[in-house]
Amino acid sequence: NIKGKGEPIRLLCAYAGLPLEDVRFQSYQEFLELKEKGHLAFGQVPLLQVTNSTTKDYDESSAASTQLVQTAAILRYLATLAGLHPTDNPLLAAKIDAILDQEADAFAGCTAAYYYKRY
Repeated sequence: NIKGKGEPIRLLCAYAGLPLEDVRFQSYQEFLELKEKGHLAFGQVPLLQVTNSTTKDYDESSAASTQLVQTAAILRYLATLAGLHPTDNPLLAAKIDAILDQEADAFAGCTAAYYYKRY
C-alpha cells in the first residue's frame, strides 16, 4: 500500500472530479497471486479497469471491460475524458505528452536502483 505510480492517477481523478475506485493490495502476496493467475494486464499495476459503458468510441462487443496499464497511458486517457488533454491541438497535446514522458525518463534510474532485484 504505497503511493507509487498510482498516486498521479488518484490526484488527477480528484482534481478532475472523475470517479475512481481506489483498490490497494493488502499484501505483496495478494499482488503476486493476481499476477501469477494472469489477472493483471502486463502483470503490473497501476491498472485502470474501464467498463465499456464509460467509453464513447470503444467497440469490443465481446468484452465487458478493458484493463489499461502504464501510468502515462492511464493519465492521458483520464485527462482526455476530463477535457484536460487537448484533442483539437495535436502540437499542444504532443508538448504535454513530452512533459509526461520526461517524468518517466527522469525517474527510470531511481526506479532501477530501488528495484534492482527486478532488473
